[in-house]
Amino acid sequence: MKLGELLIQAGKITPAQLEEALKEQAIFGGKFGTNLIEMGYLDEHDLAHFLSKKTGLPHASPELLMNIPPQVIRLIPEDAARKYRVVPVALNNRRLSLAMSDPSDFAAIDEISFVTGFIVVPHITPDLRLICALEKYYDVKREQRYIKVAGGGRNRGHAAPPVQQAKAESPAQQAAQGWELPDKPAPGEPDESDILELPMLDEFECFGDMDEAEPETQLQAQTLAPASPAVGTPQREAERDQSLEGVLRGLAQAHDRQSIAELIVGYAAQLFDRSALFLLKGAQATGWVAQVGKKPLPGFDTLEIPLNEPSMLKVVADSKTYYLGPMPISDCNNRIIAALGGGNPVNNLLIPLMMVGRVVAVLYVEGGIQYLDERVIELQKLVGKGSLAFEILILRSKILLT
Repeated sequence: MKLGELLIQAGKITPAQLEEALKEQAIFGGKFGTNLIEMGYLDEHDLAHFLSKKTGLPHASPELLMNIPPQVIRLIPEDAARKYRVVPVALNNRRLSLAMSDPSDFAAIDEISFVTGFIVVPHITPDLRLICALEKYYDVKREQRYIKVAGGGRNRGHAAPPVQQAKAESPAQQAAQGWELPDKPAPGEPDESDILELPMLDEFECFGDMDEAEPETQLQAQTLAPASPAVGTPQREAERDQSLEGVLRGLAQAHDRQSIAELIVGYAAQLFDRSALFLLKGAQATGWVAQVGKKPLPGFDTLEIPLNEPSMLKVVADSKTYYLGPMPISDCNNRIIAALGGGNPVNNLLIPLMMVGRVVAVLYVEGGIQYLDERVIELQKLVGKGSLAFEILILRSKILLT
């Protein structure tokens, strides 16, 4: 039985929570169980128990993983632990208990057995706790998402303090000055229903393979690419065709979240000096993909901007509308500009990417010879199609893993 089915049957999650976790996984990546924990739908112990039940393997408890004797840790070299993402937890009569999030990785099991000379007994463990153990014992730095953020992935709705500026035209600019927002989108701004009108996942009579595999890995194993394309693969064609139509075709055929982000930012980078996509989750925004001067910006994913402090990311997230204008002075806004190369940009455009009624990402563009106000509708269309691409990714994952 699939993990999702097991959890629903046991009353641990509801079908609606399953659907929300799938959407969260498609947008923010990571593994299904990790998203359930982050969203507060399941705790680590329950996840470990049901992963064990699904795989038929023993599980390594969080308490065991956080209290491993040093002599056991020394049994596996650091490079092997990093490469295969495994942690030794106990040694009994030449049988080495090995915590891993993917016990079907037989190459890892064989290599560890060869290196240590022991019989390896795999123990299943949630990815979230395994990553914490790798950091503790082998100094493998966790990604930002694995460091617990207040509010999880669900609770938002904090009010934005007014951010003063000279002129306001868009609804987000009005929000920045503390003005009341209109009930309807501004002219030229797509309505949220235009972005989110796709079948709900619970209309499909399946739960899919809700195991702990990465969505990117799952989808690479089985794709829905058209048979025998005339010239190259769809993604390579999209890379060659940098027109808006070509990028939109690429979005329709994207098989993972990173491709979607790179297509959006890559198109904007042709028009502007700086383009970036931010992920918004819980009480924090993080950098995702950025280009400066048409070149990828390394290290951008380490940027963190709190959403409980004044910033234009917060204004756009709260108002759910685009912002066009100068960047008001605040600590967070200054950090955003510094991360993108510094300077004093005169005009900035931020456009929200909406999913399930909330802002999950923000596209930022600035600079270049293009007039920002002439590109608002075009970029809104691009971001809206990016939202649809995420919805398609969710549905495709559900269909492929049935």
